[in-house]
Amino acid sequence: MKVLVVSDSHQCLEKLIDIFERENPDIVISAGDNSGDAIDLSNIKEEAVYYIVRGNCDYFDFETDDVEEFDIAGKKIFLTHGHLYDVKSGYEKIKKEALKRHVDMVIFGHTHIPYIGNENPILFNPGAAKDGKYGTIEIVGDEIKFYHKKL
Repeated sequence: MKVLVVSDSHQCLEKLIDIFERENPDIVISAGDNSGDAIDLSNIKEEAVYYIVRGNCDYFDFETDDVEEFDIAGKKIFLTHGHLYDVKSGYEKIKKEALKRHVDMVIFGHTHIPYIGNENPILFNPGAAKDGKYGTIEIVGDEIKFYHKKL
């Protein structure tokens, strides 16, 4: 199973389409800032399952929530943009929230900087899609691999 992870597209829908077509994912996870791009992508590329949250720049998004929790392949995922947990100042608040929620991984954006923290829970930031940066997660059986990529 291939999961595409994007964040911070900031009205660059064309880049999201290019990324989607390059990766052909089963699931798309979008961590906000411009959630409307991800919603539009879900209408264009309907063959994938989508999980989308809004970010601090999504002023008029009344369709998505600030946080989501869901399971993929038996792994519990906490999805948020990151601004509510002050991730630009460090990851302690988001780690504390993740531990409280008993999740296996946290997917977030906001900083525009790709990041992977391999401790428990795993923290994953794909970087800014507006800059052509994104991430993928490949799940085969019990094995999970995280990748940072660039168009």
